[in-house]
Amino acid sequence: MASEPEALIFHDVVRQRPGTMGKSVPRDDALPPLRGEGTYVADIRLKGMVDAAFVRSPLAHGRLVAIDPSAAFDAPGVLAAIAHDGLDNVEPFPDMIFINKPVALFPLARDVVRYVGAPLAVVIADSRYAAEDGVQLVDSTVQIDPLPTVASIAQGLADDAPLLYPAWGNNRVVDLPGNKPHVRAKLDSSPRRFQETYSVQRQAPLPMETRGVVAEYRDGHLTVWSSTQSPHIARTTYAMMLGLREADVTVICPRVGGGFGVKTHIYAEELVVARMAMKLRRPVRWIEDRAEHLITAGHSREQDHVVDVGYDDDGNILAIRCHVICDVGSGEIFMPGTCTSLVTGGVITAAYDFQDLEISTTCVVTNKTPSGAYRGFGAPEGVFVFERIIERVARLVGKDPNEIRARMLLTHEQMPYTMAGGGRVDSGSHQEAFALIRELAETSYQSAKARHADDPNTRVGVGYCNYVEPAVPTYYGTTGHWVGHDSASIRIEADGGATVAVGVSELGQGMVLTTRMVAADALGMDLDDVRVVMGDTDRAPYGLGSWGSRGAVVMAGSVVKAAEHVVEKAKQIAAHLLEASEDDIVMNESAFVVRGSESGRSVTWRDVADAGVVSTLKLPVDVDPGLDASATYEPFGLEHFPDERGLFHAAATWPNIAQAVVVAVDMNTGHIALEDLIVVHDCGVVIHPAVVDGQILGGVAQGVAGAMYENLVYDLETSAPKFASFMEYLVPTATEIPRVRIEHLCTPAPDMPLGIKGAGEAGTIGPPVTIANAVCHALSEFDLDIRQTPVTPEVVLAAIGKLDGAQA
Repeated sequence: MASEPEALIFHDVVRQRPGTMGKSVPRDDALPPLRGEGTYVADIRLKGMVDAAFVRSPLAHGRLVAIDPSAAFDAPGVLAAIAHDGLDNVEPFPDMIFINKPVALFPLARDVVRYVGAPLAVVIADSRYAAEDGVQLVDSTVQIDPLPTVASIAQGLADDAPLLYPAWGNNRVVDLPGNKPHVRAKLDSSPRRFQETYSVQRQAPLPMETRGVVAEYRDGHLTVWSSTQSPHIARTTYAMMLGLREADVTVICPRVGGGFGVKTHIYAEELVVARMAMKLRRPVRWIEDRAEHLITAGHSREQDHVVDVGYDDDGNILAIRCHVICDVGSGEIFMPGTCTSLVTGGVITAAYDFQDLEISTTCVVTNKTPSGAYRGFGAPEGVFVFERIIERVARLVGKDPNEIRARMLLTHEQMPYTMAGGGRVDSGSHQEAFALIRELAETSYQSAKARHADDPNTRVGVGYCNYVEPAVPTYYGTTGHWVGHDSASIRIEADGGATVAVGVSELGQGMVLTTRMVAADALGMDLDDVRVVMGDTDRAPYGLGSWGSRGAVVMAGSVVKAAEHVVEKAKQIAAHLLEASEDDIVMNESAFVVRGSESGRSVTWRDVADAGVVSTLKLPVDVDPGLDASATYEPFGLEHFPDERGLFHAAATWPNIAQAVVVAVDMNTGHIALEDLIVVHDCGVVIHPAVVDGQILGGVAQGVAGAMYENLVYDLETSAPKFASFMEYLVPTATEIPRVRIEHLCTPAPDMPLGIKGAGEAGTIGPPVTIANAVCHALSEFDLDIRQTPVTPEVVLAAIGKLDGAQA
């Protein structure tokens, strides 16, 4: 446990004024997008700007024999066209994760293509239309000798599998065996035991705004506007690969229409566009279309989980071995997509007291689009496995699964609790959350049963789950380079307002507003007096961006630390102006007053700023002009390397969540109607309740999409994608997302700034398994055991004997 000053960093001024923390103040930052205003990458217009389009591989696997980019010049308006041999002074993406086999990805394919859509060449023209015409001409020159393809995990692991990287000797980019002999011994001595495989399908993160980048090279300086979640990481990568000093690269992140993990990666197209801007000395723009996004932007989720479970007649789960097998596509993505499988193993025990677990992990390369990050980052997969194990054990021994859940849930007395994967849960309301959601869901379930009581073709069910969300994680396991800290700087302006610059990014999740709220309270200012700068590497301090439910915690930690320094100096100046002792100066409604004389003489931030920034003759002789400070926050207790047992505390804090869903299943069509979806959520102290609710609602929508709709399907013979638009990739709309009820509990995180925990991914994790549990409950007469997602009408009809060929 941290000491008090480290654990709860919060300047005392916050406790002496009402402030804004915990209030749903209006989100004025949300109005411009609703009115069609605001600048996204696609809105940027620069003098002389030209457009890029990419020639892409039509085959999933083959040797690139020939390509003639010069054919593009037969199209009017084409200015440049190059393949890999024309992309000079560009390094391959670095392979920095020591457990991964090297890929040595070059931005344009050089010898072998490994997935449909891999970039082969780029065409630059005076319009996107002209560039696309040039692409078609280059397409006709492409010669690829086909190679056998790998289209599934099973094919990739077969002894005679075609090898994507022959030097490896197999298709395993990561292979980590488990080594817990005591778990195997417990399994062997268990009175009851089963083996099973649980599977989660491949999905696309699918932000409303696709990828986009504009690059300009002027006077030896590269400026890149990018729809990215991590501007500083992008700048470091561009500099590294293009041979530039970081001081000669600026990355600007304008408005972002959703990130969801897919925009944490640095893509080949970005480097190509940047290099072409340098070669042509003209601004170059590339905006991805939806077909490109579906086929070439990072995918995620696809995992198999082979489990061996030991249990007894009372439903006690005694031991579990789980082999996590992740299909990472071709592996040609930076940062690599292998870490999601490690998160799955680290969080699989969810909110439960369970230690006898052995995890082994294999990441398999296939001839599919490379896989990477998506909201939840491995947690939905792990929670699906453990909760389905609970349901199966309960069914096999004739117990209520909620009885098993209740006796396994973590308690306050166990805090801090070290999970089987090494994560330390420092606090939470696990028992209370589950008790509350059972009460709410039971009422909803009985109401739904009453509504459908006269319909013999409808079955009603309710499903539950409990879990923790790994928030504020280390980035080292994902990148092999970046870690976990973030920074902030505060400058008091001459008029007494504050400019706060932070390293996190605004992705539409309300980070600008929550930063203003934290800074205003820490400085004792009104909200309107705080201006926030982020998303610009020249104006904001180095930070790792927004991902992993980290933004609120690392922002608050760095902002409050910087505010402490600024307020300390401001009190010195105020004491001098008031002719009082610095120890007697306190804040009172945005003014500095002498303790005990709050109704007497005071000075405002404007007065202090006038002395400290403008009329500096008013300063004490031993105080330098200026009112600014910078600070870096490293999340308390975060570990970046596993110990000798392979365990480590890879996320700094662990919000807890209980979810329940009530479903009505139509026995004629297999249609699953979501009658009610309830979330009980504990992320500690809430900065802005409406922002947190928005995060949960958006996450639930994406969780429902994964539970019932979205599925990226490939041809098992050719590895060709069977999708290119929303005609083939089923995405739910607002009409398919049910009413969501949210209840908040508050267990402050003892070691996090302000007691807050992350909240960005919590809503996404629960729906797949909660809906599966509810459907199984509704169809309990058929002894249904759902082992994979999505849960579709075909699964229902197969379970009740009305459809052949579907699997549960």
